[in-house]
Amino acid sequence: MRLDHLLLPEHVLLDIPARTREEVLYFVAQALERSGLVNSAEDLVDHLLEREKLGATVVGHEAAIPHCKLPSLKQVVVAFARTQEPVPFGPEPKDRARFFFFVLSPPDEPAAHLQVLAEIARLLRDRDVEAGLAKVKTPQELLVLLAKRDNA
Repeated sequence: MRLDHLLLPEHVLLDIPARTREEVLYFVAQALERSGLVNSAEDLVDHLLEREKLGATVVGHEAAIPHCKLPSLKQVVVAFARTQEPVPFGPEPKDRARFFFFVLSPPDEPAAHLQVLAEIARLLRDRDVEAGLAKVKTPQELLVLLAKRDNA
């Protein structure tokens, strides 16, 4: 699954004004609600926080992959957010992130959900991509970065 095909420019949120995990989740959830993708930002945040209770989704290198399954979705949705500074995102003080790939999927598509999570994990192991995530200035630049990586 190609991330540059799943991630829409309107779901790329750069340098969001968030300082906590909850602020990141609410900011992105509200943006997805405004776009009509989810019915309720509150419901999405509740699902994401429930998932975080099972295990923090921070994966190192200042990145996290918050994800959950939403019954109201028809297909997998990916969103990206970046904060200016790393924010606490896990149980340990060292668990900080500033790059967030959100993965939301219908409950009846577990294979697609896992494929997208695996693709993001592979992407985040690429140091050139990590550096690019910090530098992109527009959603289109991020999509070009992902497309180049997918085509490599």
